[in-house]
Amino acid sequence: MYSERDIHQIIIRLFSGEANPEEKLAISGWLEQKPENRTLMNNLQEIWLSVGVERNPDGFNVDEAIRRFRMKTLCQADHVSKEQLYRLMRYAAVLLLTLLLPFSYYIGKRSASECDTFTTVSCAQGDRTSVILPDSSQVYLNSGSRLTFNNNFQKGGRLVHLDGEAYFSVRKDPSNPFWVKTSDIDVEVIGTEFNLKAYTDEGTISATLVTGRIKVSGNSGTALLEPRQKMVFNKANHKMQIQKVADLSTETEWKNGRLVFRNQSLGELEQKLERWFDVEIKFADEYVKNRRFTGMLERESILEVISYFDRSTYVGYHIHDNVITFYTEQ
Repeated sequence: MYSERDIHQIIIRLFSGEANPEEKLAISGWLEQKPENRTLMNNLQEIWLSVGVERNPDGFNVDEAIRRFRMKTLCQADHVSKEQLYRLMRYAAVLLLTLLLPFSYYIGKRSASECDTFTTVSCAQGDRTSVILPDSSQVYLNSGSRLTFNNNFQKGGRLVHLDGEAYFSVRKDPSNPFWVKTSDIDVEVIGTEFNLKAYTDEGTISATLVTGRIKVSGNSGTALLEPRQKMVFNKANHKMQIQKVADLSTETEWKNGRLVFRNQSLGELEQKLERWFDVEIKFADEYVKNRRFTGMLERESILEVISYFDRSTYVGYHIHDNVITFYTEQ
């Protein structure tokens, strides 16, 4: 479900021609919820068109836009309820504030000769987020990840920098290549969906292809991935290894708030759990560290998740402050 703030932003992207199919579908559903939404949408579209940004983006007059905005909203007073008028003014104010932004992120009509500007989106430990890039590609960021991109995607290619883990759904544009740069490898994207895990504090980088095609480049050469293939790059010896992925959910379900694992040890799950819940995990002995599990966990509280492992024979735990210690029960 989209929040009201999400609907604000999607309406702006729709008016400016930037909305992707998923966002258009969300607006269609929102319009069907109640007649007031459709009336509000029509009024907002009139206000958007009245300020003239579509016809003359570089000559946009802020004062004139505000004057027309006031006239439009005042004219609605005799035809709608106070509640509807309040919603109209609130949404319309968001539209105007967007037009006052110094960048052309939403309206997308500025000249390519403008100076480059960069955006960095960070995702804190224990959280996940998503971002829609200027070309309408969508990126989901996992805990402790950071994505940096140039707001001007029309100058010689679309380039983003990733530190952490992200799931990419890239819009096809053969004339404008899409690149993801990490600390050790680069990924060239044709137009596809894939997961890329490139934390600087881990010894490997992995790319898992869901659909389409990607080319991975590093010091040891290049590799072309087919769907359901995973490339693992070893930072120590700079070698790439291609693996077949039988279950894509283990690589991608994190973006939907689920942790899927198949025959993995607690030691292998350690970093994932630490990032997901912003905790520190320790092991009192090697036996409990090597205990293996298969399952799927929703992104619930850390206590609910830890209790899942506690159900296993011989596995116990205790918590002190932000540290969770697993041990072998006798």
